[in-house]
Order: sequence, then structure tokens, then C-alpha cells
Amino acid sequence: MVSVAVLLGLVIAFCFGTSDFLSKGLTGKVGFYRTTVYTLAVSGAFAIGPALLLGIPRQPSYSDGALLALIAVSTFVAFLFMYRGYQKGHLSIVSPTVNSFPIFSVLIAVFVLKVSLSLDVLVALAGVILGILLVSTNVSSLGASKGRGLTPGVPEAVLAAFFFAVTFTSLGYADVTVGYLFPVVAARLGAASVGALAGIALKQNLRPFGGEPFLRLLVMSALEAGGILAFTLALFYASTVAVLPITTTLGGMGVVFTVGLALVFLKERVEPSYSVGVVVLVASVAALLYFTA
Repeated sequence: MVSVAVLLGLVIAFCFGTSDFLSKGLTGKVGFYRTTVYTLAVSGAFAIGPALLLGIPRQPSYSDGALLALIAVSTFVAFLFMYRGYQKGHLSIVSPTVNSFPIFSVLIAVFVLKVSLSLDVLVALAGVILGILLVSTNVSSLGASKGRGLTPGVPEAVLAAFFFAVTFTSLGYADVTVGYLFPVVAARLGAASVGALAGIALKQNLRPFGGEPFLRLLVMSALEAGGILAFTLALFYASTVAVLPITTTLGGMGVVFTVGLALVFLKERVEPSYSVGVVVLVASVAALLYFTA
């Protein structure tokens, strides 16, 4: 079943990476907050039907409810920071940092789940950290003026990466222990509900929109639904959380699609340190996949 997990992991990377690329145009037109809430809500509507085909879930317990609540909150916060980062910075810079969430996933496994790691995995993690540092710092502006060395959008991207790690770790565990429908609902419709309630409290603009932005939203939501369902199917066929490191790490390879599309269609240009950082990050994430397979 590892081969199935690898294949579905690549599907996750394509879906999430392409959706991230499309989000750049949407956040610029309707704002990052509305993009977050509507993407989660519409993708959730798309994902419910297929999730029902994976079986009838059992009644969740109180502890299951707490886990589902964690999934909803962490998913909303992760998407919010990600879209804010994409709105503020270049996709080719912010995306590699967002998609470095496997490092946090492994750290959670070590310190929370008490999983032991080999030296090979530790070396791969060190490479991921180096890649994050390279893509996160604007080398040419260091020392030019105080406080301007940090690349726009990267602080938000780091926070998004952390919360995505929490989301995928919790989601993978819930898929196996609770069933597949409730976690999917929590990760999309539940997260959208959190965003809507917070938006009302914070007086955010949540008005519906149409035209080209709405069509872009539909495509993004279909891709997001495809990604979350591919993640769910990987665990469904394996029937164990053992494939979680494989699917989450390959999901982090979505940066390849996001950055590639940004370089081709948006003509984004990066400094040599950025390019080196992207290469190191991608190579390190791939190594992490290999050593945890």
C-alpha cells in the first residue's frame, strides 16, 4: 500500500500546489480573509459527497469532538496565514516556506508522540531548516535598514507551516480512529465556520462575490477538495497512520507546482540565495520522504 500512498501523495502535491498558485490572484481581488473562508466552505461542499462513500462513521466521543475542533481551528488558522503570506509576498518565496510543514510534523511526532528518528532523518531535517533560512531572508537588504531584512510574507508562511503540521497530524489520526467523514467536514466546513464566526466578531468583509473571482474560487475549491480526498484515500487504503509521514511529506512537494507556475506565468524573479534555498528545501523534503518511507 506504500505505492498507493506515494501516488496519492503526488496528487495531493499537485492539487494543493496548483490551488496555491491560483490563490494569488484571488487574494488580491477579494482579500485574504474572504479567500480563506470561501475556499474552505466551497471545497468542503465538494468533498462531502465522496467522503460519504468511504463508510458510515461511528458516533464521535467527547475526546473525538475535541480532536475535530482542533482540526477545524488549526485548518482555518493555517489557511488564513498562508493566504495572507501569498497576498503580501512572492509565491516563489512564500510557498517553499509554507510547504516546509513536514519538518513540524516530524517534530510533533518526536516530542508529542515520542517517535525516535534516525541520523538520516535528522540530517534531512537540518536541510529543511537551512532551506527555510535561505528562502526567508532577503540577503541583499540585510544591513540596508533595520527591520527590512525579512522577506514579506515569510513570517505568516512559517506560522502557516506549523498549523498545517498540526492539521495533517490530527487529521490523519482522526481518519483512522473516528472515520473519514467527520474529519473531512471538520477540516473544511468546520474551519469555514470558525472563520465566519471570527470574521463577524472582527468585522471582516464576508460579502459574496461573483465574476472571474468566483470562477477562480470554484477551480481552487475543486483542487482543495481533490487534495483532502487524496489524503483521506491514502489512509483509507492503508488503514494505518504509518503512511502519514509519506503522504504529508509528498504533500509538501506542492511547492514544486506553485513555484514553477509562478516563475512561468507571473514572471517572478528571485535572488540566488532564494533559488539555492528552494533547491535545498525541495531536496531535503524529498530526502525526508525517503528516510521515513
